[in-house]
Amino acid sequence: MKHAVVIAGIVLAVAGCAQFGQQEAALSKPIASSEVDWSRKSGRNTVSGLATMKAGGEQHTCAGQSANLIPDSAYARARMTAIFGNADRGMRAASRGAVKFERDDPVYVSSLRTTRCDGQGSFSFPQVPDGVWYVTTSIKWQGPAQVEGGSMMQRVDVRGGRLVKVVMP
Repeated sequence: MKHAVVIAGIVLAVAGCAQFGQQEAALSKPIASSEVDWSRKSGRNTVSGLATMKAGGEQHTCAGQSANLIPDSAYARARMTAIFGNADRGMRAASRGAVKFERDDPVYVSSLRTTRCDGQGSFSFPQVPDGVWYVTTSIKWQGPAQVEGGSMMQRVDVRGGRLVKVVMP
């Protein structure tokens, strides 16, 4: 219970900072390389996705944006929670700005898998090993007064040589 209160306090503090334009977050525990070693292996699964958003009668996609596949770890869960408010599925409006971290954990950065969304907003990650992953991407366009759209995340559990399809948001 005590840990839940501390975590809730951290989440509220990060959310509060974001409301006032301070969007820097600190993640205190680095990743132990052994925590994500499994993710560096080749697997039999494929994670493919489509990211589209309709606004003002127009369809927008993640075309040209990066799509990321991030292995689950305590650090990744804390990072997703700081950005999206939870570690299951979320969206962060572009108008809120990006969350900046004091520094990116080098093990976290080296464990990311990245690809580009095609012109229709599709992306694919082949040869993914069994495990829990986070899929992230962005859909952004220039609105009348500001950049619109946002970043999105979805947690996926990949097992058994499957094709896992993700539709975002």
